[in-house]
Amino acid sequence: MNTRTTRPGFSFLRACAVAASVALAVAGSTLAQQEQSQTQWEREHGIQHEKRLLDNKFVAVERITFPPNNEGFGYARVSEPARIVFLRFRAAEQDATVSGDWRFEKVSFFSREAGRVIVPPGAGAFRLVNIYLSDQPERARFADDAVKLDPKHNEVLLENSRVRVVRIHFAPGESGPMVDKRPRVIIVLTDSHATVTLPDGHSEVRDAKAGTVYFGNAGRQATNNIGTTPLENVVVELKSK
Repeated sequence: MNTRTTRPGFSFLRACAVAASVALAVAGSTLAQQEQSQTQWEREHGIQHEKRLLDNKFVAVERITFPPNNEGFGYARVSEPARIVFLRFRAAEQDATVSGDWRFEKVSFFSREAGRVIVPPGAGAFRLVNIYLSDQPERARFADDAVKLDPKHNEVLLENSRVRVVRIHFAPGESGPMVDKRPRVIIVLTDSHATVTLPDGHSEVRDAKAGTVYFGNAGRQATNNIGTTPLENVVVELKSK
């Protein structure tokens, strides 16, 4: 499965009752035809499918926003992507626009073995950040694990052989120890103003806006929230080969 195509090979289809029939209908079509059909279906149902947020040798990341009065959605495998991390957000005031206020709700993992991801009818407006896993990074130093050294600020939400998903939260003025970081996808939950200190003692200021998604390489750092509001991120760590 090539996760670096123009659009990943999956479809969110209306209620589960029709998901199977749609999957059968597209089984014999070309990928281009499947993508065109999917795009048309999304447009008709008010789904906002943003351009690819990240695309590198390890992951491809996209974001999809579903309107308030959706009919429920189920995962249907068209070209069977191997593994996907789904991060789900709820609209704060049922605002389904891309710029709306979204609150992190849950994380789940899809694989051929794990089965389908289902959102029932009447779920209201929601957003998915989908992370398609490709190559695994090479093994690197990971002796000083933030989850073990600093559990106050690092909460494990999900873990398996490919990823560990951690929610990071620092109150204003709080800081953490020097820790090792895996290659990771970082989903920023709150506007933040922090300093990151590197092993050589150099510190740099890092500001981030809620909703930003970016990739972080492996390395060591210590974090200090120098802002006046909480710093909260969800981090999808990529485990090595």
